[in-house]
Amino acid sequence: MSAAGLLALLGVVAVPGGPWTGFVCHFPFLPEGTPAYRESGATMALVRCSWATVEATPDHFDFASLDQELAWADEQGVQVLVVFEAGPAHAPNWAVEQVRAAGEGTVDIDGNPGPYPSIFSPIYGRLLDRFIARSAGYLRGHPRAGRILGYNNGCEWWYPDGYAFAELDRAAFEAAMVRRYGSRQAARAVWGLTGDGPLERPRVVLEGGSGADHFAELVPLEQRFDGCWMTHDEHLQVTAGQRYTFAADVRVTRRVRGAAYVQIAWLGDWPQPLKCVNSTMSSRAEWTRVQVTDTAPAGATRAWLLVKTCAVAETSFRRPSFQPAGGAEMLGGKPLGGPAWVKQTWLSPKPEQAVYRAGRAEASVIHLRADDGQVSAAWVDDWFDFMGDAVAEFIGSVADRLRAADPGRPIVTYLTMSFAAPFCWDENYSSHVHPEKVFAARRYEGLGMQLAAADGEWHHVTAGVDLVRQWGEPWLIDLQDFTAGIHVGEKVMTRTTLAGIAAGARGVVYYGWYDRFVPDYSFRDGWPIEAVRRMVGASNELLARQVGGRVPVDVALEHPAVPPLPGRGEPDPGRLMLLYRALRRLGLGVAIVPHGGTPPDDVPLFTVADVPDSLRPEVRRSTEAGNTPPMFKLLPTEANRSKLAQLVRRLAERLGRSVPRDEREPFPWVDAAGERHQFSPPYGHAFGVPVGPATWRRGRRGHAGGV
Repeated sequence: MSAAGLLALLGVVAVPGGPWTGFVCHFPFLPEGTPAYRESGATMALVRCSWATVEATPDHFDFASLDQELAWADEQGVQVLVVFEAGPAHAPNWAVEQVRAAGEGTVDIDGNPGPYPSIFSPIYGRLLDRFIARSAGYLRGHPRAGRILGYNNGCEWWYPDGYAFAELDRAAFEAAMVRRYGSRQAARAVWGLTGDGPLERPRVVLEGGSGADHFAELVPLEQRFDGCWMTHDEHLQVTAGQRYTFAADVRVTRRVRGAAYVQIAWLGDWPQPLKCVNSTMSSRAEWTRVQVTDTAPAGATRAWLLVKTCAVAETSFRRPSFQPAGGAEMLGGKPLGGPAWVKQTWLSPKPEQAVYRAGRAEASVIHLRADDGQVSAAWVDDWFDFMGDAVAEFIGSVADRLRAADPGRPIVTYLTMSFAAPFCWDENYSSHVHPEKVFAARRYEGLGMQLAAADGEWHHVTAGVDLVRQWGEPWLIDLQDFTAGIHVGEKVMTRTTLAGIAAGARGVVYYGWYDRFVPDYSFRDGWPIEAVRRMVGASNELLARQVGGRVPVDVALEHPAVPPLPGRGEPDPGRLMLLYRALRRLGLGVAIVPHGGTPPDDVPLFTVADVPDSLRPEVRRSTEAGNTPPMFKLLPTEANRSKLAQLVRRLAERLGRSVPRDEREPFPWVDAAGERHQFSPPYGHAFGVPVGPATWRRGRRGHAGGV
């Protein structure tokens, strides 16, 4: 069956025409400038219908920005995807104030108002209905409506768990649990609670989300801790605009949960810091070097240095270093444990339980306590399952509103946070955005996902596609390299794109054409236009080549994500990353099955248990060049290469396949005639080693089951 036939069977109509490749473009909010967009070779652009601009004051609509965008598209000869910036993160200030005044906004763990409307707010829903009906209705009747390829039903999707403590959240959760269990008493019994009170959400927060080699963990509010050793009074003199690095060794032993890190607080004329920056976090029992590099901001004259822990553990620090780029050590004569450092507990329900020790150029924080305020796994799972479904339903309701206002217009999602789903899934729980839930809740013409590589590590992109392909046609939206940005270079970015298309993507939108606020992500001025055109041309060529084809499923891979309570689930994504890469190395079509999903019954199923713990690779979650958000990477070490080679041999023996002779990663696909082919992206790599140009090979007829 062809891809189009399969989508018809699923009730999905793909976006017609193409190939569709383009960039996020902020015109007219930012000037398009030169070179002209048309010179990029793009066939479409993603433009904005901004609620805050179109309805700057209540019920007064100004569609001038939409007129300008469509005139620009006409001039450039491209189609546009119009993103409706109307989700909670993009509600205009006046709407947020109305919602907050009615008690329908988000609330943090301490009862303070949050920055967003609640997705359960009736007022927000009515205001959103009005904005979408008026704006999409205007575009429907526009003289240049033929330039509109389709709509994005919002972007910048997140509903942070740390702000989900409002009464509206609680009441919606209670109603859902009563429907599930039949009564409040029955729900409380399942969760291990006694009594007959209202059903509350579990009082837990996610901490340690920037952990260098582990996930964030859910911590009961009664167990939160933030302690440190810090420089005091004699802060180090710095020069604004100069780049500095602060580093220290950390060791976390007798650990129950949590991690350690280092922080720079930049000081100026006022006691309050101008800016605080943190390193990645470590929970390792052996000494591990962590560091943070940052530029002293305007007005900074001093650096306040802190070695910090949020762990229930014994945390030790040693060998602090603070240096300007290319300069000399500035902490000489200020060893940890000496008089230049003082202890401080910033947060603890029982601060007297923290013990600070110093001596011999080493300092420790001992925070060991018996767990109180236990929260059951069943309670936590019910909460996160409910919120993931609720956010998916809300995102789908925006699509429903658009379809009602402009029937028949294709909708391609712009699902922020999709980049985290394969290997950084604690961020999905933190934001309550799960691609598999969003795409199972509705049928979309394009499953647009924010996906990104990490220093050329394309598996973040291909695994995102493999996770959702069963629900429709994936699109790569906001495509970028979060670690290196455009500085990763033409060859690596082209390779990333083609790998995503080979995994099944049917459209590509890069971030971005031009954004003066994030020049590291802007192709217009960062690359020669010839390089942009080559990358776009290669994308269009492969998209066109695979029309009517499909990706075969040779194996299924169960995803291990669960809400990250300490002591359960995978502690890091290393085994999953290694297993996925090994299956790719064998040239297999992979379907990633969400935790709790039903795998196909006609192909082998693999789990992280198929990777012995002895083969667990070394991973790091970092931004390297300072871009955000941080992404996990398999480190390019000889030990990791050896572990990958061992696993490839194990899997090849189990599947009766030969071990590949080179390190390229071939992607299988089946054309409309049922002929199996194999594509290897150019400059394929094993841990960053180039191995040659793109190749296509024809294989046997048919495929090994699945979609």
